[in-house]
Parts: sequence; C-alpha cells; structure tokens
Amino acid sequence: MANLSLYKKFYKVNNIDELVKKFQETLMTSNKTYSYFVAWDKVKKNVQKYDYEINILNYLVGSSDPRNKLSEILKKNPEVLPVIPLIIAVRDLEIAVIDDPARPAETVKEFDFSKKTNLTAKNIEDIVVFCDKAGILKLFSEFKIKNLRDYLLGLEAGIDTNARKNRSGTSMESLVDPILDKIKSISVVKQKTFKHIKEKFGVAVPDRLLNRKFDYVIIADKKFFNLEVNYYDGQGSKPQEIVDSYTNRKNELAKAKWGFIWLTEGPGWKKGAHQITNAFNDMDFVLNLSLASAGVLKEILGK
Repeated sequence: MANLSLYKKFYKVNNIDELVKKFQETLMTSNKTYSYFVAWDKVKKNVQKYDYEINILNYLVGSSDPRNKLSEILKKNPEVLPVIPLIIAVRDLEIAVIDDPARPAETVKEFDFSKKTNLTAKNIEDIVVFCDKAGILKLFSEFKIKNLRDYLLGLEAGIDTNARKNRSGTSMESLVDPILDKIKSISVVKQKTFKHIKEKFGVAVPDRLLNRKFDYVIIADKKFFNLEVNYYDGQGSKPQEIVDSYTNRKNELAKAKWGFIWLTEGPGWKKGAHQITNAFNDMDFVLNLSLASAGVLKEILGK
C-alpha cells in the first residue's frame, strides 16, 4: 500500500482518496513532443536510398502509354523493381495476390520485386500486368503527380504514422529522462532484460522475469528499483487490466526484494479513480510526471 507519509512531504493529503484526487488533478493531457508526429529523418532515408531508381521511373509521369513505357524501362533498368511495391505502400519484395476472387485458392499469383540483373519477357509482362491491375499505371497517367519522389515522401510520411504507438513510449521516456538526470548518485539502465541485470550485477531476479524487458532499472545505494512508465489515453486495454499487470510485476519483484515504481500518465485516468485507488492500495509507489518532478521520485530513491 502507498506510504502516505511519503506523499505528505509534497502534498496536503490525509488519505488515499485525497491522494487519488491530487493524482488526477495533476495528470497531463498529452505526452507528445514535436518528434512524435513524423520521423522525418526516417522518411527521408527510406526514399533517398532509391533516388536513382525513382528518377528513372519519373519518365512514367504524365505518360499517355505507361504500359509500354514501363516495359521499356524494365528491359533497360530492372533495378527499379524494388521501388514498385513502395508505390502501393508495401515493404515486402515478394507479393502474393489473388487474381480471381471467384476462385481464390486456384488463382494466387506470386510476384518477385527483388533486384535482378535482367528480366525475361514473361517477367516484364507479369510486372506490367501487376502495375496495371494495382492502379500504379493509372497513378502515372491520370493522377497528375508532378514527380514520383514527392509522392513517395508523402506516402512514407503517412506510413510512418503507424509507428506513433511505439513513439508514445519513447515520448514518455523523453519526459522521464530529465527527471532522472537531476537525481544524483543513482545508476540507470534502460530497455534491457532482467537477465542482463542479473548477469551484470549479480542481483537476484525472479525466474519468470528473466526474459522480460523493462523500461528502467534504477540502482540507488545498492537497492534495485524497476521503474515502468506508460501513457493511457483511454483507448486500448481496460484500465483495471493495466493496473493488474503492474501490480503483478510489483509482487514478482518483491520476492527478490526489489522496489517497484509505476509512473503513468494520460487523460484516460481522469475517469479511472477506482482503478487508481486500487493501484495505490496494491503498490508502494504510484506516480505521474507531476508527482515525480515535484520530488516524490527522488524521495523514493532516498536521494
């Protein structure tokens, strides 16, 4: 159960209910930094590595006969093949497609877009047919794009938004790191497995956690703490399931005499007073960024 005396050093709270209220009042409405939205360096890199091939395919832009034009390009420059899947936002170089939906099992066709030194007439015809049926030729002849590179940059930016879920965790780390940097005389290990900690420091770790990855392990005066961070906007997992998962982690680590700290943020907890109450009742240390930066985290670590 949360140690109220610890929190009382920073906030005027007399019981768990008041602590939960303070926790909710100080929640952040966003964990997004400017780098959250699009990883522009990644977008640029993904397109730039095909600059030569893209310039060749640009000859298709505005063509009145893209089918024959593409055939000519493939005969002379088969190295443009890997770019074709990118035009339809596909990373794989081998693509299987059902040619006739009425006979799916019988009409699966496989296309190989990996680089080749030369292509047979049949290879070229198959690729051209694929580009026709997948709408790629229409993109060049009817959609009035000015150049393929700009199109791919926009497409890559759109694809990159799928990585935002992963960047949400990175965003939380970017907000937690400065708080930890201000706490002197601690050692911090990030994004490793507990097995790594056991082997490097010779500390006891429950067998069930050996292959689990952690957000942070903090070593303060020879005491080991696992700090886990997350952001909950109200979507995805149910709030009690989230609390239960971290409570289980705390209970496992307690067997090896580790400390456990859960730092969570997000507007999803505004409606989760019951679940946060459970968290304070079941865990020793529950924080949000405001509580952590106010000094509670430093106090937990005995610094």
